[in-house]
Amino acid sequence: MTLGQNIQNARKAKGMSQEALAEKIGVSRQALGKWEKDTALPGLDNLQALAAELGTGVDALLGAQAESPAAPAVTLDALRDLLAARDAEEKRRRRLWGGAAGAAFLVLAGLLAGTALQYERQINALNQNYAAIQSSYAAQQADLSAQISELQDAVRMGETTVLDWRWLPADKLHRDAAGSWMPVQVQVTPRTAAAGTAARLAVRCGDDTQLYEMTAAPDGSFAAQGIVFTVGSTYDLSVQWTADSMTTSEGLGTVDFNDEMTEPTIIWGAGYTSLDYGYYLRRTGKTNYLTLTCYPVELEVDAPAWMEVAAVEVELRLNGDAGEPAATAVLECEGEYSYGNSSRTESVWNGTFYSEDVENGWEYDGETLPKYVVRVTDTNGNVWTEEMPLTEK
Repeated sequence: MTLGQNIQNARKAKGMSQEALAEKIGVSRQALGKWEKDTALPGLDNLQALAAELGTGVDALLGAQAESPAAPAVTLDALRDLLAARDAEEKRRRRLWGGAAGAAFLVLAGLLAGTALQYERQINALNQNYAAIQSSYAAQQADLSAQISELQDAVRMGETTVLDWRWLPADKLHRDAAGSWMPVQVQVTPRTAAAGTAARLAVRCGDDTQLYEMTAAPDGSFAAQGIVFTVGSTYDLSVQWTADSMTTSEGLGTVDFNDEMTEPTIIWGAGYTSLDYGYYLRRTGKTNYLTLTCYPVELEVDAPAWMEVAAVEVELRLNGDAGEPAATAVLECEGEYSYGNSSRTESVWNGTFYSEDVENGWEYDGETLPKYVVRVTDTNGNVWTEEMPLTEK
């Protein structure tokens, strides 16, 4: 037990109030309260006065134990008894042994001096330990209080407590008889991430509101899992912060979940001529050959912000979808951009179908309309396709 707990237990055992005990030893009730809470330490004089008023020993208050049966703990009462015994023994030995009494006195005095020195060292060590602990605790409390105060002040002043937030797909888009839906997660980064802060995400759709516990990440952000967005529904999101027994709420925004948020849009460019997506036919003997009016291909991928496009390819299909494509153009990204607060990102991709092996064209049966098929693959392995028919020129 601590020194403060020992003082408090001894005072209660005596049936004394803090005011009564403080008055008897000549200190304020506040000082005694701090000693009992271990937020301050009494001096040696006050410690001795406490022991005397509480009818116990200094060693008992300090919680010190005897080092061995041969060296019992010495209280102030024991010291007084020893001193009295020393005086009686001195008189007796003076009468009986004369000078031998002086030697006994020196031995006894040496024992008492050694015991007193030992207790003084113990008290000094305790003082140093308490001081170090109090200093570390005070520093931690000050840092935590500063962070919590900053968050609370921001809320009271109407300032935002959120630096950034976003939703991300947790799985692919699912389609069933009831409609289209996608599992998502929501990530929120607070302006001040105070230690001990808890967070919950509120998701309201119509009259229904669902609460999701958020998990703190090492980077200071919080994430909520298990959320499902249905295509065609609107969701209002807000976050609830709880810190130092105070809960505050801040709106994040609205998500109008639609098809555009689940897949990319392909924009076929016409950066060269009006013949970009045309072809010519020529016949050699009994074989038809097809050549393109423009071999370079350029297009834009307009994708949701959460999507990371990994590859774009364009296939030339001459005989429908059966078999392998006649040729494939692997496109390269020239750059990406977004406008203002747009939730989508556009990227430009280009490549070419030109090859010396087919500069005179590809064999073509003439039965199926030629077309381009673009394949967009994201970093999660999802693939989107779209067709562009070719026109004979």
